[in-house]
Amino acid sequence: MVKHKIIPIPDASVGKVLGLVEVLYSYGGQAKISFLSEELHMPIDELGAAIDMAELFELLTVKDGTATLTLYGEAVSLGTIEDKKRILRKKISLIEPFKTAGALLRKKNGASEDELFRKITEKYPIQDRERFHKLFVNWGTYVGLFEYDGQERTFKALQKSPASDIGGVIG
Repeated sequence: MVKHKIIPIPDASVGKVLGLVEVLYSYGGQAKISFLSEELHMPIDELGAAIDMAELFELLTVKDGTATLTLYGEAVSLGTIEDKKRILRKKISLIEPFKTAGALLRKKNGASEDELFRKITEKYPIQDRERFHKLFVNWGTYVGLFEYDGQERTFKALQKSPASDIGGVIG
């Protein structure tokens, strides 16, 4: 996986990652990255970020230029929207900087944007705060890790325990 220097997570939205997983599933769960780039009409660097994020979530693996879905990737492809969110919520709770954010938000039941980002930047440099903010909110709200109030610029922990709600989807 490539080190992401501008933001501490790959620059790939939920939609791009889920789209990648869906297309990969439609081709039997395995395809060359160059083929996926053409099929998705996505430049290779943009696709690379989506692949990196999918690898963080353990949705796929890459070997010798070929992407292959994992069991989690197949479950996301076949699952309902709620199944997708449940699987990704479980996974995101283990991925930094979401792990740090989730712990802080659960401990305090919320935090201001400045407080949360200050805590994150203690461990992970953020050079492009605007881009990071967009991705962070996109992923965190989609999976139900937290709620975000854009007017108040605050994050609030959601009561669901990410570790307890994956059982019915896989294994």
